[in-house]
Amino acid sequence: MTSPDVLAPAKLGPLTLRNRVIKAATYEGLSHKARVTQDLIDFHVGYAAGGVGMTTVAYCAVAREGRTDRHQILWTDEAMPGLRRLTEAVHAHGAAVSAQIGHGGPVASPKGNGLPALSPTKHFHATSLSWAREASVADLTGITEAHAEAARRAIDAGFDAVEVHLGHNYPASSFLSPKINHRTDGYGGSPGEPCPLRTRDHARRP
Repeated sequence: MTSPDVLAPAKLGPLTLRNRVIKAATYEGLSHKARVTQDLIDFHVGYAAGGVGMTTVAYCAVAREGRTDRHQILWTDEAMPGLRRLTEAVHAHGAAVSAQIGHGGPVASPKGNGLPALSPTKHFHATSLSWAREASVADLTGITEAHAEAARRAIDAGFDAVEVHLGHNYPASSFLSPKINHRTDGYGGSPGEPCPLRTRDHARRP
């Protein structure tokens, strides 16, 4: 079997990359007060000028309480001009650019955010030495909607793709953990068990 040419153009969904080399999302620590800095732009331009097919900007939080560092980018009106400058600068060197979006959930920084971290169930966060509170259904709906809004803003800012962060005990992975998720509603239980919320909703239907 012949291996694909790493440096040949490649399709990623509807996107055509100039090659198969992608700069992975690793938090740069170069944003400040939730905004893009020139250092962050220069960082990604360096990869674009070096020839990668796509570079990925990390970590762009979908909500204030979801940041793991208080300086991480937030999808606010104030952040959009800087994000557009970043995407335009990367595109000028022929590379595509992706935005990593996510919510820290139980591993977010309550001290830095000034807000409690959210967890499937009450959970002690050893790094921050504080308790993450149990997320309500309204909280979870809000987080879901915030991801959708972040994706819309990424399009408006000129990003070619988004990467949804699903690891490191962020909400999606923490809800799969029996050590953290002790819920008994539709967001808990084993994957093979019927969802109580869906069962009740179905029972109400005529």
